[in-house]
Amino acid sequence: MNKNQNNKVQFQKIKVMVIEDHRPICDSLMDIINGTEGLECTGAFNSVEDALIQVEKNLPDVMLMDIGLPGMSGIEGIILIKSRYPSVDILMHTVYDDDEKIFQSICNGASGYVLKNAETAELINAINEVKTGAPMSASIARRLLNVIRTKENIKSGKLNLTAREFDIVKCLVDGLSYKGIAEKLFISPLTVQSHIKHIYEKLHVHSKSAVVSKVLRFNLFR
Repeated sequence: MNKNQNNKVQFQKIKVMVIEDHRPICDSLMDIINGTEGLECTGAFNSVEDALIQVEKNLPDVMLMDIGLPGMSGIEGIILIKSRYPSVDILMHTVYDDDEKIFQSICNGASGYVLKNAETAELINAINEVKTGAPMSASIARRLLNVIRTKENIKSGKLNLTAREFDIVKCLVDGLSYKGIAEKLFISPLTVQSHIKHIYEKLHVHSKSAVVSKVLRFNLFR
């Protein structure tokens, strides 16, 4: 690659598309993006449906998208957008400081999450970081972990299983042997047998296949 090509890559702007139905916020975002070196707003739309009609004409690098949109919600839109344009990074921009909505957004394919009351510098950093492949922020990662732990606790609580028993049940569903479970969980085979005995008693079953059948009926792993 020659020097001119290097300069072209170095100064290439990040193209950002805004999906926001509140006009003043939309206008403000466009001004911030176009007024920031290295960023360029390629379009602004008030719904996912409208954006999808135009997106192919000028494919963005990043979509800055609200959650509460008319028609299809932002969380629903993530799945559709990522299925059609997997290279586009989606950054959720919303008033919802809600762990469950963060969890749903990330699970659906969003690359990041920034609140509407964030400072301008924080918004710009979020756009730059999501496009440069920076890992998820520590604060978002902690919140996602809390949601996951809560969901696991709810699932295991359906059948009155402890966290360790639930881990073993997951291993049984994956088809692991007692030895395989012991190695994966770093416990002895005797400890595995003891846990499985208690699992049998709690689930009122007498075999590994019966355990798997029962937990699948409870949809514990969906």
